[in-house]
Amino acid sequence: MTIEHWRRDEPTFYNFLSLDRNTLNAPDPIGGLVGALMSKDTKSDSQTYVVNIPSGWNVKTDAQYGSLEFFLLNGDLSLNGESVGSGGYIHVPQLCGGGEISSTKGALAIVFWNTNIPAYSYPVTRNRVIKVWEKPWTPSIPGSCGGVMHKSLRIPDPVPHPNDEGFDGGPGGYIRFQYIEPNMIARDEHVHHECWEEIILLQGDCFLINEGQMGLGSVVTHPQEWYHAPFVSRSGALILVHTDAPMGFPWPPREYPEADKLCGHYLDNSRFDIPTEHIPWEDHPIKDLQESSRDYQKWRKSPEGQKWGGYEETTKVPYRPAGRGVASDYRASWQRSGDHPELSKKK
Repeated sequence: MTIEHWRRDEPTFYNFLSLDRNTLNAPDPIGGLVGALMSKDTKSDSQTYVVNIPSGWNVKTDAQYGSLEFFLLNGDLSLNGESVGSGGYIHVPQLCGGGEISSTKGALAIVFWNTNIPAYSYPVTRNRVIKVWEKPWTPSIPGSCGGVMHKSLRIPDPVPHPNDEGFDGGPGGYIRFQYIEPNMIARDEHVHHECWEEIILLQGDCFLINEGQMGLGSVVTHPQEWYHAPFVSRSGALILVHTDAPMGFPWPPREYPEADKLCGHYLDNSRFDIPTEHIPWEDHPIKDLQESSRDYQKWRKSPEGQKWGGYEETTKVPYRPAGRGVASDYRASWQRSGDHPELSKKK
């Protein structure tokens, strides 16, 4: 059965640059522009789009009904006269005053729409314009000095202290501009009990066992309780990572048979002289290499190896208290309150 690419309750793997773009039936102010839906939570109405912004576009929003976040793939965009170019980020949070959004040359952007996203009140949550290249890198794994680093876009975005338990991201989750270093092998599978995760590859490559080979424009999503990884990058990867709730740390891991063998095979056979292709797992030759492994087949038939989506197959009881969809249920029940002070004065 083919899974609709936009679903957030199932794992998906697709290329957003290949999506058909049409006039969007989307919330203002992006409704009526040309683009494509990338993902949607049917409970909370949270949505991700790729959007073509025309030259000369100018719109005002009071941000009463939702939060808008733009990450620019190319072009220019301004919020209240403050402009960013490629790689720039603009956040117009709900109930924080709104503003005027415009573009001189036009742009292609990833747009995140969230109504009633859990957030701190103004001024902690406020309009922001970020040039990503001006921000410092932060280690994504507490206490590490390499491997995975990020620049926070949706702020606040705390990182747990080393050797401690905690959460990545603010009340509504995080958006991070993230870097995976070349040849880094993540050998274990892991799972997130607290959030759904959307990963968009901007440059480079990343190979994920059981999901596929990511090239420019590839997107992979993981619902709560879905074990994923191991992964490896040949040349390094720049990715945009989006979650709908804070992500617990440390990630609960489990060993995966022959991770080094499969990732090593990818590194030995991937090429530097051509752009990395987007190849789903079902079409990738390493799938057959894994399926022919006796160690893998033995492990897959074991009780531990059958924990794919977090539910015991006969009773459908979650392995963990969270369970798939819990973050979505919480998001759907949340209601923002408390206006920007300037809006309150006008009432």
